[in-house]
Amino acid sequence: MKRHEYWRMQYRMDRYLETASIKEIEKRSKEINFNLLTISDNGKLSMLTDSGGVEWMKLATHILEEAVLRGLDYGALELMDNLPKISHPEPPRGLSILKGQSLPVQPYLVRIGQRQHIINAYSQGLIRIAPAASYSDPSLNVAINDDELKVQTIRSRKGVVMQRVDERTGAKIGPTFQPLNDLTYTRSLDDNFFVLCLTQKYQPRLLDDFAGDGLLIITNPLRFQKRLERAVKTVRPDIKMTASAIVYFDPYKPDPTDIPCHLAKDFSYWYQQEFRMVWTKPGLSLDEKPFFVELGTLEGIASMYVFPK
Repeated sequence: MKRHEYWRMQYRMDRYLETASIKEIEKRSKEINFNLLTISDNGKLSMLTDSGGVEWMKLATHILEEAVLRGLDYGALELMDNLPKISHPEPPRGLSILKGQSLPVQPYLVRIGQRQHIINAYSQGLIRIAPAASYSDPSLNVAINDDELKVQTIRSRKGVVMQRVDERTGAKIGPTFQPLNDLTYTRSLDDNFFVLCLTQKYQPRLLDDFAGDGLLIITNPLRFQKRLERAVKTVRPDIKMTASAIVYFDPYKPDPTDIPCHLAKDFSYWYQQEFRMVWTKPGLSLDEKPFFVELGTLEGIASMYVFPK
């Protein structure tokens, strides 16, 4: 049995998209393909071939099998639109900026940003700490814009029976009914938090995804975290820091109720491979403002790569 045939058989045994709308299927397909596709060293569109890429190929095959089961023509569906930036015949900007240097073999973190911000971060250790609520601004770059205070999952409407209830008395109103659409479950944080976002696995495509022109490659993440924690305590002793890789969840899989919202993201952001530092405090206001800390030069624990003006 070929691999794609096995994946199709698996999907038929657990048809989790059976009741999804065409719009939701198209949205999911676009997110899957945006994660599966990347840019090669010569600037061409290519597919990830590691274990992560194989998982995305499996999910893409599930989409195709659902279309087959519904008798839909692939050509009638909008399965992809937003693609990583193609630069061929030139190499991607995210590779050129490294000037032939290789990424570290040991664990590292990367901050992607604007040229002057990266220079300031490297030379002075000037770091901007942002409130999570500020990332819901729709004017932000699509790679950055996200409602960081919410986690949403989807449940098939199949087999679901609903009942209207009087909010005051709890008495049932009218007959039961089935929902017309799949159900969306949302968990929200009432409190804001502060965050610094980095990536723990740099891909050249990311520089264009984030519209950056500079990289700060942190080669000693532990020392950086300790210095950052001390600097923030000096400015904001009321907030507590946690550092962790993001957990990415599939919205059509079980709700990650055991994962704090500030450490979980929808799988559409998986390509970013984010590692973040978060600062929390019960009751932290939703209108908090960003603040800066200064760690001193990062020479010896980081490298800087920027394009000339």
